[in-house]
Amino acid sequence: MRPFQRVPGTECSFSTTLVALHASIGHPPCSCEDCENGFYLSEEQNKPEFSYRSRISDKEARRLCKEYVDQADADRARLASRLASHADVVMNQWRKRGEEKREAALRAAAPDMSDTPWMVPLYSYDPDRKLIDARTFSRRYKLLLPWLNIEVLKKNPAVLYALLHYRTRYTPQSWAAFDSKQLRISWACGWLDVDFSPKCVIMHGARYGELVKWDEAAAHRGDILGFPRARLVLEAQASLLATLRRIVDGLLKNIDDSQPQRTEKWRDLTANEAFKFTGEIEFWSPYTNPAFSRPPTAILDIERLLALAKTRLDATADHLWNLQCSAVSMRQFFKQVIENHVFRKIKPDPQAFAIRVATEVFNDVLSHLQWRWLEIECRHVQGLYQLFRDNISIGHPLPPQYDRAVGGLEIIAVNQVINGADALSLVYPFSPGLSHHYEVKQEPSMNKNQARIDQILLNNTRHALQDDPLTWVLMQLPGMPDTQTHYDHAELFSLLQHHLAATASFKEKNRVDSHMYSKLSDLMTCHEILVAIRFCRPWSRNRDIGEFLTENREKWKRARSLEEDPQPHFQLEDLETAGMKLVPYFSQATAHRAIARDSLLRSRKAGQALEEFWTSMRGIIRDELHRNGTFFSKEEVDSMMVVVSAHNTPEYLDRIRTEEEALSSLSQNIHQPAILNPLSSDAGQSNFKADLPSRTRKEKVKSRPMLDGAAVAPGTPTLELAPETPSDVETQIRATPRVMNIVSLLYPQTPAESSKSVNWDDFVRALGDVGFTARNNGGSAVLFEKSNKNEGGDSSGKIIFHRPHPVAKIDPVMLHSMGRRMTKWFGWTRERFALDVDT
Repeated sequence: MRPFQRVPGTECSFSTTLVALHASIGHPPCSCEDCENGFYLSEEQNKPEFSYRSRISDKEARRLCKEYVDQADADRARLASRLASHADVVMNQWRKRGEEKREAALRAAAPDMSDTPWMVPLYSYDPDRKLIDARTFSRRYKLLLPWLNIEVLKKNPAVLYALLHYRTRYTPQSWAAFDSKQLRISWACGWLDVDFSPKCVIMHGARYGELVKWDEAAAHRGDILGFPRARLVLEAQASLLATLRRIVDGLLKNIDDSQPQRTEKWRDLTANEAFKFTGEIEFWSPYTNPAFSRPPTAILDIERLLALAKTRLDATADHLWNLQCSAVSMRQFFKQVIENHVFRKIKPDPQAFAIRVATEVFNDVLSHLQWRWLEIECRHVQGLYQLFRDNISIGHPLPPQYDRAVGGLEIIAVNQVINGADALSLVYPFSPGLSHHYEVKQEPSMNKNQARIDQILLNNTRHALQDDPLTWVLMQLPGMPDTQTHYDHAELFSLLQHHLAATASFKEKNRVDSHMYSKLSDLMTCHEILVAIRFCRPWSRNRDIGEFLTENREKWKRARSLEEDPQPHFQLEDLETAGMKLVPYFSQATAHRAIARDSLLRSRKAGQALEEFWTSMRGIIRDELHRNGTFFSKEEVDSMMVVVSAHNTPEYLDRIRTEEEALSSLSQNIHQPAILNPLSSDAGQSNFKADLPSRTRKEKVKSRPMLDGAAVAPGTPTLELAPETPSDVETQIRATPRVMNIVSLLYPQTPAESSKSVNWDDFVRALGDVGFTARNNGGSAVLFEKSNKNEGGDSSGKIIFHRPHPVAKIDPVMLHSMGRRMTKWFGWTRERFALDVDT
C-alpha cells in the first residue's frame, strides 16, 4: 500500500506517482480532533512518514487484536501466579544483584530495550527517523515503550517491583489511556509503521480489544479508538507483559512452583501502593513517574483535582502572607528578583528595581487568584458529579450539565498551563542558571532602564541536548500542551527530575533557583490537573471559551472582562511608586546593619515600609479587579482581597504590639537578650498565631527533664497562658524525641533554637512519626499528606514544602515559616506536643 520509494543516490528522499499516492490513501471515517488520534488525516498521508504501510482486512485486523489481547492476558496471569507464590524471592534476587548483573538480566530478557530515558529526544534528532524503508523491530520496540529503559531499572530496584505490582494488579484496559498517551509524539511525527483499517477497537470493559465499526458517539466519548493507533497500544501492552514475564522467569529460573509461598515482604511493600527511588526518603510522584504508579482513573476523580488545586492555593496564600508580614521573606524575594544577569549588565536606576519587584508581586497575586478560580470550578464540577454520579459510566454519554462543567474545567486548565508556560519562559533571562544563554543589549533609543533581551542559544539541536540537558529540558517546557509534536510536559518534568537526581554537581543543581522552582511547581500542578481530566472517560464534548462567557462564576467574569479590554488597568508608574517604598530598606546595600535596639528600630521601619508597599499594591489589585465596571460583585472583590490584607488582621496588629513592647524593653535594659524571629522581621519576638481557635497551655510540672536545647534562656519574655481545658488535653500530641526536636526548631523559644538548621531527611522522618506521608510532587516540591485525624494535628489534609536546593538543609528562616504554616493548617503549636515516654 505504501507508494513511496527511495530516490536512488539520496539518503532520505522519496518519490511516488500521483496515481499510486491517491490509491494508497486510507480515508478516516472522521477528521475531528478526537478521531485524528486514531487515524491519519487524508492530507497527511501525502508525506512519506504518514503513509500507511499496508491496508489489512477486517479478518486480519480482528486476528491481530485478539492475538495481542490474549498474549497480554496470558503473560499477566503467569506473572500474577508466580508473584503469588514467590514474590519475596523475586525481590531478594533483584535487590542483591549489582547494577551490572541487573543490566545483564534486562538485556537477556529484552535485547531491544532502550539504554536511557532520553531515547525519544535523542531519536527526534536522528536522521534515521526519516528512513521509512529501513525501520527495524528494535527501534519499534523502543518507540512502543519509550519510558522503559535499562538505566532507571538497574539503578532503582523498586521500579521493577512497581512495574510488576501495577501491571498485574490492574488490567490492560485500565492502562489503555496511559499506554496510548506514551505514543503521542511517535504517532504525531510518523515514526512507526502503521497499518490501515477503517474499523475501530473497543478500549474498555469486558469487550476490550474487540474490532467494531466506527461510531460517532462512541468515538467522541473515547470508548473506541481507530485501529491504526489502537493496534499500537495493544502491541505495546503485549510487548511489556512479555518482557516482564521473561525477567521474572529469569529471576526464578531455579525455583520450583511447588515450593512454599514466600510473599510477606511483597505484601508489606505493596500495601501502600507507593514506592521510593534508591536514596530518597519520599515516595515518588505518580505525575512524573506514571509508568511506575497506579494507572489513571477512568472516571474523573474530582476530589483529587480539588485537593491539588486547594493545596497549591494554600501554598500561594502562605507565600503572599510571608511577603506581607515577614521582612526577611520580602528581603529574600527582593534579592532574588534584582540579582540577575540583566540588571548587572544595564545597571539601572532604583526605579527599575522597584518596578520589577512590584511586577513580580502582582504576578504572584494573580497566580493565587488563578488557583482560587480553578478551585471554584473544581467545586462546581464536584457538586454536579455528586448530583449525577449514578448516571456517569464508561460507554454512556455524560449528563449534559456535567459534560459542560467538565469541558469548562478543561478549558481553564489548558489556559492555565499556557499561562504557566509563558510565566516560566519570562523567568529564564533573569535566572542565574540560564542567563548566559541570553544577550542584553541597550540601543541608542532606549533609556537607562530599558534593554533588549535576545536568546543566543540554538536549543533545539542534538548537540544542545547532549551538551546541556538541563537547559534543553527547561527550554522545551514552555511549549503548548495541545501541540502533538511537542514533548509532553509530564515527560519533560520526569527528565528534569532524572537529570537533577543523577548529577552530583552542586553547581548544576544550583542552576534551578527557588524562584524558577516556584514557577515550575505552578506549571506542573496545572498540567497534572489537565492530564487527569483528559485521561478520564467518557470524554466531555470539545468546547470553546466563548460558550462560558455568560457563566456567573469568578473565572468567567474575569474572562469576560479581559475579552472586552485585555490591557491592564494600571501604569508602570503605579508599580514604581509602590516598589520604591521597599528600595531603601530591602535592597542589598541595606540588608544587614545594626544590632539590639538599632536592629529593632530598623526592623520596625522595614515593617512600616512593607505596610506602605502593600497599601499601594492593594489599590492596584483592587483597581484591576474592578476593570470595566462591575463584573465582580463587591463581596467577591472583598473576598479576593483578603489574601493581600494581612496587615488588617488582629494577628498582625498583635505582633506589632509585641515588637513595640520588645523595643521598649530593650530601651530600659539594653543587656536583656532578645529572641530573634526571622519569620516576622530582622529581630524582635513574634507572637503570631494563625486565625484558628486558640489553644493555650498552663505551665506543667514535668516529672522528666526537658529535651536538650529546650530550656528558656534567662530574661526571655514569656506569654501569659490560659488554664488548660479538658478539650485541650484530648488534642495533645504524644511525640517521639525526634519530633520534639523538630518542633522546638519550628517554634523556637531561645536564641540557640532560633539559629539552628535541620537536615531535610530528619524533618521528613519527624512528620512521618506523626502520621504524614511524604510524596515527591515534582521538582523540589514534596507533598505531605495526613489522613489520620488523631495524629499530628486536628485535621487531615495536605501541605507542600519545598526540599531545600541544592543542599537539603532547612535554614532557620524556612523552618519558622514552615512552623507558621503548620499552625495555620494543622493547628500546631509548641505547647501541643509532649514527649511520649514509651518511645
